[in-house]
Parts: sequence; structure tokens; C-alpha cells
Amino acid sequence: MTTFLIYLLIFTCIGLGIFNYLNIQKLNTQQLKLRVLAKQNKDLTAQINTLNRPIDNLKILYHPINCLHGEIANRTSLYLSPLYNSPVLRIIHSGVRLEILDLCESYDTLWYEVRIICDETVNIKGFVRKEFVKELETVETGIIYKP
Repeated sequence: MTTFLIYLLIFTCIGLGIFNYLNIQKLNTQQLKLRVLAKQNKDLTAQINTLNRPIDNLKILYHPINCLHGEIANRTSLYLSPLYNSPVLRIIHSGVRLEILDLCESYDTLWYEVRIICDETVNIKGFVRKEFVKELETVETGIIYKP
């Protein structure tokens, strides 16, 4: 009977040791996931803070435009405002026709305010850097301008 109790005590200790080891492994895995998620949260919060940060000494100068229509020369982004850290509304591929609305300069970079000539109505107006736009004399749009 005493040997049975000794074996039972040994197996119980071994079982508790294995249980403790598995719980420690699970805890270490959870701590690692927590550290990774905390770092990702910190990085994303920093990105949001840089986007929402007020910009000091911002001056936007407007210039007269030479052309009313253009075409995208290289793939580029359509920005919400004429700033590099502005939210991107969409990606515009080369060959897309544009109506040029205005020309402005911010931080020594020239930007066109444009409207994409298409049938869509979502996210079609925004700003594109001037070097990505090839100016056109005329463009066939299918849009009838009223006098």
C-alpha cells in the first residue's frame, strides 16, 4: 500500500510538472503575441499622429494654368490635398485622361488639381504632382460642355 501511494505521489508530481511546463509555454507565447501587437499599435498610432499633425508654415501658392486637359504619364496617386502626407484617394494608371482645374505650389512642388474623366462619381477629384501629367491640347471626353 505504501508503494502504491509513493507511485501515486510520483505520477502526480510528474503530471503537475508537465501541466506547469505547458502552461509556462502557453504564457510565453501569449506574452510574445502581446509584445508584437503592442509594437504594431505603437507604429500605427505614430502614423496616424503624423497624418493628423498640423503643418507649420504651410503656404499654398496658386498659378495660372496653361492647359485644361491632361493625361497621366506614369502610375501615380490621387491625393486629397497638395501634400505628400495627405491621404491617397486612389491610384491612377498611365493613360488616364484628366480635366485640369487648377495649379498650385506647396513646399516647392507643383500640383495640379484634377478631375478624372470617367463615368464614376467616387474619388475622382484631387491633386496630382505636375511631373506625372502630360498636358494635352484637346481631349475627346464624351462630356458636353454647356455654354
